[in-house]
Amino acid sequence: MTQKIPPTLDNDFYKNILESLEDYCVFTTDTDYIITSWNKGAEHVLGYTEVEICGQHARIIYTEDDCKNGIPEHEFAEALEKGRGTDERNHQRKDGSLFWASGLIFPLTDTDNKQIGYTKILRNLSRRKEAEDEALEARKYAQSIVETSKEPMLILNSDLTINSASKPFFKLFDLEKIQTEGVNIFEAIAHKLDTKALAKEMQHYDSFENFELIYTHRNSDEHVLLVSCRKVFQTFKSIGQHLLTFHDVTLQRKLEQAKEDFISVASHELKTPISVIRSYTQILNIELKDKVNERVNTTIGRIMVQSEKLSRLTSFLLDASAFKSGTVQLKKEPFVLLELVIDIVQEMNQANTKHHIAVTEMSDVCVLADRMRISQVLTNLLTNAIKYSPDSVNIDIDLTVDEKKQIVRTSITDHGIGVPAQNQASLFQRFSRTDNMKAQKIEGFGMGLYIAAEIIKAHNGSIGVESDGLQGSAFYFDLPFLHPLSTRK
Repeated sequence: MTQKIPPTLDNDFYKNILESLEDYCVFTTDTDYIITSWNKGAEHVLGYTEVEICGQHARIIYTEDDCKNGIPEHEFAEALEKGRGTDERNHQRKDGSLFWASGLIFPLTDTDNKQIGYTKILRNLSRRKEAEDEALEARKYAQSIVETSKEPMLILNSDLTINSASKPFFKLFDLEKIQTEGVNIFEAIAHKLDTKALAKEMQHYDSFENFELIYTHRNSDEHVLLVSCRKVFQTFKSIGQHLLTFHDVTLQRKLEQAKEDFISVASHELKTPISVIRSYTQILNIELKDKVNERVNTTIGRIMVQSEKLSRLTSFLLDASAFKSGTVQLKKEPFVLLELVIDIVQEMNQANTKHHIAVTEMSDVCVLADRMRISQVLTNLLTNAIKYSPDSVNIDIDLTVDEKKQIVRTSITDHGIGVPAQNQASLFQRFSRTDNMKAQKIEGFGMGLYIAAEIIKAHNGSIGVESDGLQGSAFYFDLPFLHPLSTRK
């Protein structure tokens, strides 16, 4: 392709076009590569004015190394031979600084097809080059992190081929680095892992945490593996798309199971001697009544109190083990939740004279649930409300129906010491206690709310707490209902 100059060239028209191309350097040379014209874009990017540059050899914008290697002459010769010459390289500004540019050179001919010079167009690609360099640096940095990681970790390309991996990854799956280069992740570890399940998870989610898989270890034992995935380098699709980490939790799971087994066995074994201690203490109390001094009576009373605490703790631990192992059998039956609430409130009001529990909002709604277990939840929440409201008298319990969600919410509100925000998420975990200094002085095992949460979860419900952390709390649980009958206040 050559550019022809028409016999009647409107110089102003064409010059205006060239001057408007601010992001492009456009200039012409004669057949000896001497610059004959220079647009504003060239002045802006390269720093030379038209007066300064015209009459100079085109080599002036090339680097010293390129000039030594004859690059400028080669490009012009290529343009003359093929009709156009292309290049993408560094060029040199007036101040000596370099910039990355994409260039095109065309032979320039007149209307008689006689060559009169060349036209060169340069596009400044510095920003793109900088971005690519930054991406490359980021890639190298990420690869160095992955390859030196002490955890099994790897980066995948956009086509899910392995980009780079850590030594523990190769050790975990008994692979050599050369075996994985450019290999699809699912092909590389298919003999060790259920790759279909992992592929499905990655197809549906860009990021996920602790996706559990069973994999076959080199000794043929089955191990539990947690896989986490996150998307990386989303701007540069060719570099990498996913960062995967693998965590072998087999030993941890075995230790947890051993702990659960110990708690379960110990709790079962403790239950009988605790009952015997309580029985003999009661007999001793009856036999020695009015026959011993106050100190003996006090001691017997303390034995009864402590044995009762131990009995409750073993019951909690047995319940916790049963829920953990999934062996809890619920005896579900339809009943009106309000009736159960009123029965428990009446019993607790009779036993506790300092606090008053009032059912302030009532709904005659029927639930399909284990009456004894729901009673256990209500008793625990009301007992806590009393325990953690030493300076407050009133406790309110509300039953409200959400027709849209088809649930009934039981909410117990106290005006006590409150639950700090940082404790609310973990409050329903085992052995969890609040950071509130006042609460620290109140005895408790940190198991009641955990058991309550497991009971509600087993009923396909939810449990939670609302508190400003300063004064008062509202503990609630939601249960699916069978049919609402009426609402009253």
